[in-house]
Amino acid sequence: MAIPAAGAGDWRVRCYQLGSCLIPAMAVSTGARLLLPVRQYYVQTDSRVPGQAYRMCFSSTCAMAVKYLQPDALKGANADDTYLHTVRRYGDTTSAQAQISACADYGVVATYSTSGDRTLLERELRSGYPVATGFLHHGPSSAPRGGGHWILAIGYEPGAGLFNDPYGELDNINGGYVRVGSGGQAVAYSWRHWLPRWEVEGSGSGWCMTFRRSDGLPPPDWWPAEA
Repeated sequence: MAIPAAGAGDWRVRCYQLGSCLIPAMAVSTGARLLLPVRQYYVQTDSRVPGQAYRMCFSSTCAMAVKYLQPDALKGANADDTYLHTVRRYGDTTSAQAQISACADYGVVATYSTSGDRTLLERELRSGYPVATGFLHHGPSSAPRGGGHWILAIGYEPGAGLFNDPYGELDNINGGYVRVGSGGQAVAYSWRHWLPRWEVEGSGSGWCMTFRRSDGLPPPDWWPAEA
């Protein structure tokens, strides 16, 4: 159905007919802040899988996306460990293809790209979908380095992206982490210092993973929040 134009600060809501009920399936803030209700935050450092706590950021990140799109798929506070076991049936936690295969087992279609940019992030978020992003977390933002780290983009505000970072809170300017194992839920990282860490080979070179439900339905529990 057509969505009428909305003014600044309004919400646009699309409803889908399920039986006799109209279910709010998608809403878009036209204001300056948007935050998806990705309620489940997984901390990778509490993993009970031997040797994986400090290297499973990709799995913890994708697990949060799976839980958001398929709420019944993963159970418990440490369900990213459950998801990791699924990933390891297909390959290592660092493998994009293993992540894609694991997501499929939970009814989520994941698509990997190395051409992400801020426009893509904000478009996906406005459509109700979080985005997994891989960036360089060591060194200053002017010269980032390292093997890479994955976090989940869940919103934005003026001058910054909002992320669920499974490792903790990044020192976005200098690199490294100011907090490990906490502080990473809906944390704001300024675009000024984070985008150079993500698009290290120039504009439109960000590593990312986008997600959709395999049944074609919209996100089941998206009701936007605005500050």
